[in-house]
Amino acid sequence: MNHRTGWTLSFALCCALVLQGCAADGARKVQSNAETQDGTLTKAVSEAVFIPQGLFQNLEKKDKLPVVYDNHLSDAAKDSTMGRAQALSPTVWLYTSPSFKAFSEGTELDSGINSKVWETFLRKYQIPFKAINSPEMLETSAPGVLVLPSLVMLSEREKQAILKFRGQGGSVLSTWLTGVRNERGEWQGFSFMKTGLNAEVVGDTQAEEDANFMMVYGDSPVLHSLLAGQRIWIERLKGIYPLRLQGQQAAAQIMDWSRLSVGEKVNTMLVFGEHRQSTGVLSRTVALGYPERLWRSADPKAMEAIAHNALTWLFRQPDARLAAWPHPYSGALSIAVDAPDVVDELDLLFAERVEELGGRFTIYPLSINAEKSAPALKKMQEKGHELGYMADRYEGFDGQPSDKQAERLTLMQQEFSQAGLSTGTTLGINVPLQSQDKTTQGLLNQLGFTYYVALMHETDGRLPGLIPRTPSVSSTLPPLVMLPRTQSGPEDLMAEGDPDEGLVKYLAEFESALPMGGLQFVRFPNQTLLTDEQQDAIFGQMKTHAKRLWVAPNGAVARWWLERNRVSVQMDAVDGALRLSVTVTGTAPLSLSPSVTINLPYANDALKMIPLGSQAGAISTVALDPWRVAVSLGQLVPGTHRWQMQFERAAFVSNK
Repeated sequence: MNHRTGWTLSFALCCALVLQGCAADGARKVQSNAETQDGTLTKAVSEAVFIPQGLFQNLEKKDKLPVVYDNHLSDAAKDSTMGRAQALSPTVWLYTSPSFKAFSEGTELDSGINSKVWETFLRKYQIPFKAINSPEMLETSAPGVLVLPSLVMLSEREKQAILKFRGQGGSVLSTWLTGVRNERGEWQGFSFMKTGLNAEVVGDTQAEEDANFMMVYGDSPVLHSLLAGQRIWIERLKGIYPLRLQGQQAAAQIMDWSRLSVGEKVNTMLVFGEHRQSTGVLSRTVALGYPERLWRSADPKAMEAIAHNALTWLFRQPDARLAAWPHPYSGALSIAVDAPDVVDELDLLFAERVEELGGRFTIYPLSINAEKSAPALKKMQEKGHELGYMADRYEGFDGQPSDKQAERLTLMQQEFSQAGLSTGTTLGINVPLQSQDKTTQGLLNQLGFTYYVALMHETDGRLPGLIPRTPSVSSTLPPLVMLPRTQSGPEDLMAEGDPDEGLVKYLAEFESALPMGGLQFVRFPNQTLLTDEQQDAIFGQMKTHAKRLWVAPNGAVARWWLERNRVSVQMDAVDGALRLSVTVTGTAPLSLSPSVTINLPYANDALKMIPLGSQAGAISTVALDPWRVAVSLGQLVPGTHRWQMQFERAAFVSNK
């Protein structure tokens, strides 16, 4: 469903469901502000100082705050989302504070620029909106969605009007700093953001020069149109650095390009939640930790998707999309063993550790060692581990002529065959030294390989990709699958310096990748030098998250991605009722169960799926969190399957 069609459909339908009780420009020269000794801002042509100097240095000395992930909400968080249903006006109220407008004119945070960004976006997607610019208009706005674009300065009257808006069931989207100074420019702190908008400011990224990429969480209630773990460049401008935020739920992190965790600090920069107000009604909020000025210089498609997804959720519009991984998993873990050395008994012991985890790995030996490695490799295959190719010799492919690369790829397969080894129908490769180029990819495409392991720079997301076959390849072959390698292996990091520090860095990187919902490709060399204690730490962490991670060898991941490509999902309305349609192409039933993730209009709603026609397959639903359910589709046969969707309101819990 495209954005424009989906918006038109959902506005009318969402209101009906509620009533029925169911259902870049480049960088400009900075003209900004300076701060007086009493904390009041005055105009000047100098460094932007919207936050008192040194504030975050003290704030960030606190212990690391826990980050609440989608699948791990506390009972208290779940309880806080229960409340009375409230119909919303299908209008975005775009507010500009008169005091901030007067003060900010001509600065980097000119409120006219901030509003203009939103007006352009809202018109582009035909989202009904009204610009309001006075406390009186704010106080009389019907509850819909209120956008507060980097309103650093707010009066007490304006803050109370925002609280009243939320108390009537309205939703709020705020960007960057909101209400941290009063109408006279005096510093007020972050209390309004915490208590009024449910977004706690815990720092910014001024001290981390490399922390200039936003990494989004895939399939989040408020970020579902972007790839899991998608990397989005964020400009660094002095004085307006992205904020580190803490909230009920996180939806994106601010990191460096390589996605390494930044120390022990909270990295989340986009939070959202739903809270019961003192009036007894529910109100949703989304807080974006960056100002519109940084939106204008980033990838426009990505930033528009973030804004659109957030508004859709704030308006309580249902949404359906195909999940990335087989039901019931929210992420995937593939363990790869690069084997430049002969594979022997030591590697069989390592295989047992992976088997204890309940998973299997893919091992990539050199074909020059195929004969000597064959006994151990065959034992691994008997236990379900998969075999892939590395190369003929421990030598990269990058820069070699096409005929030389083709000769090596052919020799590699011949030497495997001579040693009595077979990868079966799945041909996968993980080249040595991460050394490959476009010529390599083209040859793999032509030679009918199933998948290859990509380099970090080949994709900004953490999900596999599909590459169409070249015209010279048989049309019966499915696309070539690209598996993204987006993180470092434990031994890679431990070899860079102190092994203990490297292990800590690896464990932190693994943990930070979990909520992104992508593919965690973890590489080990064969003949591992890891101690038993180090392996305990690594595999213990994996086991802790086994319920949410699909642990599978790379061949299985590639086969799933091809099978998933046969499934399409559409949500539409027929006679005022929501309908979900799932189409499966091909001739064979699905071997694994895909699932559809559905955003609920209200927290903890119960979703009822009514089959339409005999073609609808057997399904089951499970709650992922208060705002989403997963519909397991089972092993569907080819064809189109349809269900009517109804949402039953959760019981109201008293505010007392």
